[in-house]
Amino acid sequence: MFSPFFNYRTIMKRNIYYLEISISYKKGKSIIKNQTWAVSKYTTPQDIMKNDSKTMSRLFDLYYGRKYKSVKQLFITKVLSKNKVGVSVV
Repeated sequence: MFSPFFNYRTIMKRNIYYLEISISYKKGKSIIKNQTWAVSKYTTPQDIMKNDSKTMSRLFDLYYGRKYKSVKQLFITKVLSKNKVGVSVV
């Protein structure tokens, strides 16, 4: 499966970033804009919304709560700053 020269750890390491992000979400008929933080392996808004389910579920719970029954619409509009925090294993 793997060659003896294949080092699994060197290929699969990714940087972890602390991000200041700008978001907009719809609650009722109004659109609200806000700034918050996120910790993720991804650095673009599209990648975070598509691939990082932990960050998106944290943001949904933060802005909508667990008992909100209507449609939840939350968008990350811009990454304001990014700082490298560490390196992931996976």
